[in-house]
Amino acid sequence: MSNQNPTERAEEEPNTNGNLTFTRRTAMALLGVGATAGVASSGASADHGAKFDPTRRWNQHVDAQNHDLENLHSVDTEHVFTAARTADRIVWQDDDGTYHADGRNGGVASGEEFVPVVQSALDSLTDGRTHKERVLVAANATVGVDDSAQTIEVPSYTVLDVPGSIHVEYPKWDSSNILIRAEDESHIEIPRLTVTGAPWMAIRLRSCSDIRLDDIEVLFARDSDANDALRIDNGGESEERSTDIQIGSAYIENGTQHSVETYGVDRIQIQQVMAKYQYGCAVLLNDTSDATIDSIMGYNPVDESVGAEPQSEDDLTNASSRYATFRVTYPTNNVSVGQVVSRGAPRGLHIHSGGTGDISIGEVTIKDAETPGVMVTDPNNVVINGGVIKNCTGEGIRVHAYDPYPGNARGITLSDLRVYDDQDEPTQAYGIRETGDYVMNNRIVDCDVRDGGVEANIAVTSESTTVADNVGGGIASGTVTLESGSEPAARVEGVSEAQDVTLDLRAKTFDGPDSALAWDHHFAWTGDQWDLVIEWRTDPGEDVTLDYIVDRPQANIGRYPIQDESSGDGPAT
Repeated sequence: MSNQNPTERAEEEPNTNGNLTFTRRTAMALLGVGATAGVASSGASADHGAKFDPTRRWNQHVDAQNHDLENLHSVDTEHVFTAARTADRIVWQDDDGTYHADGRNGGVASGEEFVPVVQSALDSLTDGRTHKERVLVAANATVGVDDSAQTIEVPSYTVLDVPGSIHVEYPKWDSSNILIRAEDESHIEIPRLTVTGAPWMAIRLRSCSDIRLDDIEVLFARDSDANDALRIDNGGESEERSTDIQIGSAYIENGTQHSVETYGVDRIQIQQVMAKYQYGCAVLLNDTSDATIDSIMGYNPVDESVGAEPQSEDDLTNASSRYATFRVTYPTNNVSVGQVVSRGAPRGLHIHSGGTGDISIGEVTIKDAETPGVMVTDPNNVVINGGVIKNCTGEGIRVHAYDPYPGNARGITLSDLRVYDDQDEPTQAYGIRETGDYVMNNRIVDCDVRDGGVEANIAVTSESTTVADNVGGGIASGTVTLESGSEPAARVEGVSEAQDVTLDLRAKTFDGPDSALAWDHHFAWTGDQWDLVIEWRTDPGEDVTLDYIVDRPQANIGRYPIQDESSGDGPAT
């Protein structure tokens, strides 16, 4: 039987109206204060008196073997990721809609507006600390258009934990309204955050370091005019680059710019980003180095009849956007990505800009891109290791160099890719296409490009590009008849107009004869082009149809191309 009076019992019963409201006793319990708490105060000392006292409170007379337990709640737990860390401040909402910020020693702030109360909780943490202290926001909240403050500034050595949901009622095109911001700060964690409505940005970090974000969900309103959901850059007062960033997972809907964008960032690790109905990129890396990303997923079903304004759940908010699901640009280097999945985006993957390079993509799955599924323009040393690309507009993959100076669109490797178009009216003109006068030393190998393009499955422009062992295409392919009694048996003219190349032939008979046959081949330079010449070794006495593919395995030994550095006009060929 309970010994509590009715008033006490009523105070302990939480409100169940769905608004995540609490009583003060519940809030203090979450802080680790009161009858439900363990180490409750900022300085808990062991009592080395009686070993057992049947009348004592359970958390008194703790035998710590002659060691005092001082300031336990502020022990640095930066590398301990468990649910056991208690909060130093808690923000909660009562039944009347008033927000409160409480600490272990009592109330910190109260008010009708959410942001000022959270800010007071953050500002009340220990000054000059070098260990992380935690603010738990245990309330669903609304940030109104007319609220006096609309941005939460997070200081260094802070964990801001928001298990509830924050709804933002910002007006359109108000760039000053950023929900959570940190500038020139370090050692910040946001383990969970859900934002709905229309913030200009949900999170912006400027010139920050040692940041850990996880379980971020931003659900923009359909009619919002927002910027990025999450932006990390070097725009702080110090103008220092942001460094050592970790993002666990981020889910974004209806963004009118980018889901995750970086600029001026070194060392960033992202586990997963999912973007749905995204006007811009799911992930955009600008001027970023040493990035690793597990997976990027973008879902943008196309319905151009509705323009940029969606009419239903299946409409596209970004019909006029030209951004890729994943874009890398403005010298970004040393990037490793496990998987890129894109459906219906303007582009699936775009790696862009001279000076960008050393990028590895493990696998792509790209469908229904409005422009090339993969666009690689001007970077160097890029590897795309596999995946499927289908039903894009223009090309499945396009590699291009705009600029004549060294290092652009050089060292691009495309391997183990399936590129095709199975639509009733195909829109892919090319499966894999290389354009521009300055691409060089690229490799297209071990891909399956059957039904890759209505113009050509593979088309290259550089004499230095390796094209080998692809199913469905090479630099030339087709069917030729070997005529019995003719010498040579067949001649295919113009398999390549590039003189400085290595050529190889893959061929097989189609419905060959039962009698013995043997043939040999060579490539003859006419002064203008290479011809494929096939000669009989054993004439079967009847014509034979031959399917052939001409490859360029290339015998480069590192001397090609010769660069005319004096003119700056690109390679001398």
